[in-house]
Amino acid sequence: MLHLLQAAVALALLVGLPIALETPATQSGELAATAGALVLIVIAIHGVVRFVRSRKPSSFHDSIMPPRK
Repeated sequence: MLHLLQAAVALALLVGLPIALETPATQSGELAATAGALVLIVIAIHGVVRFVRSRKPSSFHDSIMPPRK
């Protein structure tokens, strides 16, 4: 559940920050905003992937192999 919360917070920041902050006026400000958006997207994707992987049942390789003769 913590991973979904991470993804939700990152997406909320990604949507909310452009509304709350003013548009960057300089080239470096635009690059910083783009880099911040990319970081938030990566954090959101990471949270979703970790949630999906935590729900996958683990396989035990020794239990699926045939017994030795």
